[in-house]
Amino acid sequence: MKTLTFILGMERFNAHIWEEVERNLRDAGVAVRLLRFHDGHVERRDPALADAIAQADVLFITLINMREQAQWLKEQIEHADPKIVFAFESMPEVMALTRVGEYRVQNGGRASMPKPMQAVLRLMTRGREEDTLYAYTKLTKITAKLLPLMPPKLKDFRTWLSVNIYWNQPDVYNLTQMVRLILRDCLGQNLDVAPVRMIPMMGCFHPATDELFANPDAYLKWYRKYRNQQRRRSSVPLPEAPLVALLAFRKHIVQRQQYIADLIDALEAQGMAVLPIVVSGIEMHVAVREWVARQKVDLIINTMGFPIIGGPAGSTKPGQYRETAVNLLAGIDVPYMIVQPLQMQDIDHWRSHGVAPMQAVIMYDLPEMDGSVAPVALGAIRDQRIVATPDRLARAARLAAGWVRLRRKANAEKRVALVIYNFPPGMGKLGTAALLDVPATLHAILRRLAAEGYRVEGVPATAEELAQQIATLDTAEETPTVVPTRTAVPLAEYHAIVPADHAERIDRKWGMPPGEIAPRGRDAIRLDTLSFGNVIVAVQPPMGVPGDPMRLLFDRDFTPHHQYVAFYRWLTQRWRADAIVHVGMHGTAEWMPGLPLGLTDGCWPDLLLGDAPHLYLYPLNNPAEAAIARRRGYAAIISHLTPPYARAGLYRQLAMIRAEIEQQTAQTNAADARTLYERLPLLSAHIPELTPLPDESAITFVQRVRQHLEEIEQRLILDGLHIFGAAPAPERAAALIEAALDVPREGRLGLSGALQSVGIPEERVAQARADFVRRFVIGRQTVQLTDWLQEFGRPRDIGVLFDPQFYIGHGRAILDGLAQAPGELDALVHALDGGYIRPAPGADPVRAGAAALPSGRNIHSIDPWRLPSDAALARGRQMAEQLLAQHRQASPEGAYPQTVALTLWALDTIKTEGESIGAALALIGARPERDGQGKIWRYELVPLEELGRPRIDVLLDVSAIFRDTFQISLDLLDDLFRRAVEANEPPEWNFIRAHALTQQARGLTWEQATARIFTQAPGRYGTGVDELVEEGQWQEASDLANMYLRRNGFAYGGGRGGQEAVEALRGMLGTVEHVFQAIDSVEYGLTDMQHYYGHSGAIRLAAGRVRGGDVPLSYAESHTGHVRVAAAEHLIRLEARAKLLNPRWYEALLQHGYAGAAEIGNRFTYLVGWSATTGAVEKWVYDQMAETFVLDDAMRERLAQANPRAARNAVARLLESHGRGLWQADDETIERLQAIYADLEDQLEGIESIR
Repeated sequence: MKTLTFILGMERFNAHIWEEVERNLRDAGVAVRLLRFHDGHVERRDPALADAIAQADVLFITLINMREQAQWLKEQIEHADPKIVFAFESMPEVMALTRVGEYRVQNGGRASMPKPMQAVLRLMTRGREEDTLYAYTKLTKITAKLLPLMPPKLKDFRTWLSVNIYWNQPDVYNLTQMVRLILRDCLGQNLDVAPVRMIPMMGCFHPATDELFANPDAYLKWYRKYRNQQRRRSSVPLPEAPLVALLAFRKHIVQRQQYIADLIDALEAQGMAVLPIVVSGIEMHVAVREWVARQKVDLIINTMGFPIIGGPAGSTKPGQYRETAVNLLAGIDVPYMIVQPLQMQDIDHWRSHGVAPMQAVIMYDLPEMDGSVAPVALGAIRDQRIVATPDRLARAARLAAGWVRLRRKANAEKRVALVIYNFPPGMGKLGTAALLDVPATLHAILRRLAAEGYRVEGVPATAEELAQQIATLDTAEETPTVVPTRTAVPLAEYHAIVPADHAERIDRKWGMPPGEIAPRGRDAIRLDTLSFGNVIVAVQPPMGVPGDPMRLLFDRDFTPHHQYVAFYRWLTQRWRADAIVHVGMHGTAEWMPGLPLGLTDGCWPDLLLGDAPHLYLYPLNNPAEAAIARRRGYAAIISHLTPPYARAGLYRQLAMIRAEIEQQTAQTNAADARTLYERLPLLSAHIPELTPLPDESAITFVQRVRQHLEEIEQRLILDGLHIFGAAPAPERAAALIEAALDVPREGRLGLSGALQSVGIPEERVAQARADFVRRFVIGRQTVQLTDWLQEFGRPRDIGVLFDPQFYIGHGRAILDGLAQAPGELDALVHALDGGYIRPAPGADPVRAGAAALPSGRNIHSIDPWRLPSDAALARGRQMAEQLLAQHRQASPEGAYPQTVALTLWALDTIKTEGESIGAALALIGARPERDGQGKIWRYELVPLEELGRPRIDVLLDVSAIFRDTFQISLDLLDDLFRRAVEANEPPEWNFIRAHALTQQARGLTWEQATARIFTQAPGRYGTGVDELVEEGQWQEASDLANMYLRRNGFAYGGGRGGQEAVEALRGMLGTVEHVFQAIDSVEYGLTDMQHYYGHSGAIRLAAGRVRGGDVPLSYAESHTGHVRVAAAEHLIRLEARAKLLNPRWYEALLQHGYAGAAEIGNRFTYLVGWSATTGAVEKWVYDQMAETFVLDDAMRERLAQANPRAARNAVARLLESHGRGLWQADDETIERLQAIYADLEDQLEGIESIR
């Protein structure tokens, strides 16, 4: 009996089809054994599959597109040497395994076709490269008719092609005949083979009929009759019913997968008409272009995932045809949803682990590049069939109905909830968001909605008046003097809108409603809202209990409390919001407990955000966290600009020092240097870093001062906040354009390097660069290059390194992109109209330049298979080299660090295309290895002889967003660590191996000893350290170290999936000799947010506690075109001078009133965090922060008037830092601060202050 072994990638759902094929063959007396396996067997290198390959007379392979799987298959095939191998729809390495007689496949298949067929293929595409794969399938169909005419010399090709044709008509009849054909033509059996029955590659389907309609017109003609007969199911006649285009796999229809029919039923039950279109996958864009675009559809639902151009085949080069796909969907201009079953997971695995890595790429990463929104995991595999679960069918149908409703409902009738944030309460953070002036943004949105015909009433005349109204909501209880707008949810209503099973979970954790957080008496729950007609501003409740973060961080069964759940359920179920808009980055609903991806009805974000269209305003440079909002919050993202940049410049004493130096024109003259050496300390009495060092010569001292002043002066800082929909004035764009032009791109030097290359002296480059942008980019003057260069020094001959038109063109493109910021409001209005929001890769405008613009886009991540990029790999190597050089220089013996703890964030990975991964690879001594499709399939160890130094062990502290976004990268890195441990290398030259052996000797298992990737438990987010600091809920530094260890002691990669591994993490921390992280952009320096000290700062603290000594902490800045690695202490000192104490920075913020004052108040909290975790904040920083913002009566009054709670927080943090011993202030200062704090408290209580 002959054996045919089938390896069918991504086909775990059609056992019933093959059972019928086997029954047909058996009934016909055909003796054959069919062995079936899927890609999961290849992934785990199943011994049964290896045996089946060895036994195979014919091997049949499809849809294998992972290099490690291909490599293993190749090894098995070379060992077994089967005579016949068919390989279809796979990566080139697999296709090349084809052997049918003399026929072989090369270069993925196309090059192996006879030349006349290749010529016909070129003609069929008609110049549309994106149609190549579709034309190939059409050509195959035509070729089927020509098979009898092929000459004998092509008999093996004819056999291969015949099998391919049968395979692509995947019903029981054709698969049965395919097996018979293989037995006859390949194995010599005397069998009859019936002709192939061609099944249309595209068609329209409905579960109420067996007919596969040839086109939408034929289908809709039938559908109208059907709907008329079924009128009782819908009160909406077909011509008026919203029409949903549903894209589905042809194979799933042919093989009778029930989930598509179930989804159609669910959509129709919501009053929608459905146009189900079936395609094999690669024709998806053709169906959309030729069929969907010609119908008046209200929504497109894709049940297949993958890119819309190319389908599964297009996934090998994601983004290749992005512009074509986006233009196609934008022309139709309806929302594009992904509602997909998980074809590579069973239901139990999905419900316990979420979406598997490869499935996540198919469902999220690839469709998001086409502009998808609101992804729903519809079901998974059960009993070898695809099953849609009832709760997911209902969720998908309700979301679809919500998006359609936005298209059909008049603006005057739409109800929109604008959600703002306030955590922790009482610190002046109400109505704030990262980089955004929220009150001004709300004011702009309300005015625009009113202009668009929404019923908007009672909007204050100014944004500041609106800010004051919002501030009235920042009270824990109503007082006689402050009675903000309150919405009460009676308990009877609460029980009606919260499902019973969820209510029971809440009650178990928080007691019976209304609870203790926001009761309105004992029979209602308070919500904080401001009503403006059909638009409300609503304050998202705090995530947990203020003052009790431990309950949130360590309760594995944590649930949101009564008020939190009531808030979102009331918005959709009682207030009946047609859309929810989260205003700025970011809220907390999408971070609530539940599966990381592929939410089910047991996940809290699903209950909170799944019943209405959800829009989220996000900075254009943060696609990582925006992805969480989309994937866990069903959101459509609308990006906004970051604030303008400015050069820090010099001020006060710094400016005086610069003036003094400039008076001495010969800095290298010893006499002049001696004069400065004597005078400068008098001017820099309060600037410790500008005082002479012991044994420092006068010339060296003056040079160091000049360099430090230059570093401060040229440092980029933010110039205020962004207002949604407002473009910066051109002159405020100058610093951003300068910085972007300084980044090397397209093989050219950055602008500064180019100017130096034509002879401009280094000390005049900054001046020339600024003048170049002012005149030729912003001023749009005509370039007279020779004359202009002479203004800044004698020019050399102009060579190819300086093309002024390139820099001018790019700079003007950035300027034009910034000018399109009003499109942010346009995009919001368009989304509320139920329109399509164009996607764009989220990017940093400095690094990406014009490619990051315009804003107002549905931003997405990048291709996870290609991290790091070549450029990121090179820059990561520079980071590693600088880090090692600095560490060795500081080491008495010049030793290498045995372990570097490195923080990986999804945000910096996307912005930099993987620079931090590149740094990790460089430290370890590894490089990417790519497959035939250009995907990175593993990281290869560089031989020690080539590396020339020991392999550095790397402890990877990854953010939870990185964990959820780049699961493939985690597995590749884990595989690298395991192979490094296994490498036959001396432990003294391989610290990874050395430490693993030590860990095993301590009693840890192999799995524990090889773990190097740690973060929080699945579905949990944040290290917990920043929460403790923010709420002041810690006593000793050991509390913070223990928090980091407990919260982040979960190992990932290689199937670990978040195993508890505290001891493994503790062991690794004991080996850490340096901590390192990259700073990815201008917007967020160390003093601009809590996450830096919450990650790398906390690691330094924890490692020092475990090791029993201090551990150096360094950061790399690479966003300005140059890689610089510096110690945390230096950067905090630099940021204090260039930003925190700089009038240019804080005056720009104060122009934003309430929101700007909140930003200033936040910085005091962050300084406490840095002191607590690293001790890196020097006394003078606290001294001068206190003098500048609190002890100066006029400044304090400005802060208090704009945002009294932010002013109070500044004072409270100064007192806290003193009380904890982080700042040694004198008694007089502390007494004054205490009096100021009491005064601010009185003001907040509405009592006239007594001074």
